Amino acid sequence: MKLSERFRLLLAVCFLPALTACAQPTPATVLPAAEILPAASAYGSARVIRNIPYLARPTARQNFDLYLPENPGSRPFPLVVWIHGGAWMSGFKDWDNVKYLVRHGYALASVDYRFSTEARFPAQIQDCNAAMNFILAHATNFGIDPRRFVVAGGSAGGHLALLLGFARTNTEFGADPAVKPLAILDFFGPTDFNHMLDDLTTIHSDSGLHLLHDAGPKLLGEPVDQPSERAKNASPITYVSAANPPVLILQGGRDELVPVRQSQRLKSALDQAGVRNQLILIDAASHDGPLFGTPEVEVSVVDFLNEIVSK
Repeated sequence: MKLSERFRLLLAVCFLPALTACAQPTPATVLPAAEILPAASAYGSARVIRNIPYLARPTARQNFDLYLPENPGSRPFPLVVWIHGGAWMSGFKDWDNVKYLVRHGYALASVDYRFSTEARFPAQIQDCNAAMNFILAHATNFGIDPRRFVVAGGSAGGHLALLLGFARTNTEFGADPAVKPLAILDFFGPTDFNHMLDDLTTIHSDSGLHLLHDAGPKLLGEPVDQPSERAKNASPITYVSAANPPVLILQGGRDELVPVRQSQRLKSALDQAGVRNQLILIDAASHDGPLFGTPEVEVSVVDFLNEIVSK
């Protein structure tokens, strides 16, 4: 990284404006040096700055990795805020299904967050909002265009990305109503907790039911045997409205952890609200896997985003 760029990044952390309690500025610190990724990497030629804290007193997971295309002539870059999966209780920042977007000129911020074993919901979405607010507040220092950003995630991260994009007026989630993503990429994220038990029972998924009864209570702090207000409040489908940004949904037809019906129900709700959306159903795919990274899927994702961020 050039000295001038490192100096700007240092200033971004040393001189931060006061934010809300959910998004306190980080203390003065020296950012780690950027790592240069070769053209042969999954991200293409890029620079990555790892473990950037987004709170003043972060836990071990309240940080993000920032991938920037190596071509500085394309700055400021449009931004994808990515949230990894792991049933809200595990996972890593490099679990990102859209590494290729960096090769297509997008900055990628891969966000970590407190797991449900540390704090129950809504801690996870509060962390995601805090991270997004921090990144956007200092976008120019990172060479990012704060007006052109989308949110995305896979599995549990898809659930959080949907909440991040839909629930923009929910102050309990730490949302700033003035901050509005241009679009959402949802890779097989749970959308409706109050119907998850029935959806998994319908497809006779023992593995899905086992995971639901393990991950659900850890996240929500209550059993998932019956519909509840808490489960409703944590469900992205609750926040569907005409104000939502466009959504691209990617779902495996053989998914036994997040049934197809979850994505179909979301699409129906978005259709009824008049929100632009597209459901890409990959019939042979299960929960995640290489079929979500084919050239055909890559083209669909890139075309969807390019049309939106170029407006």
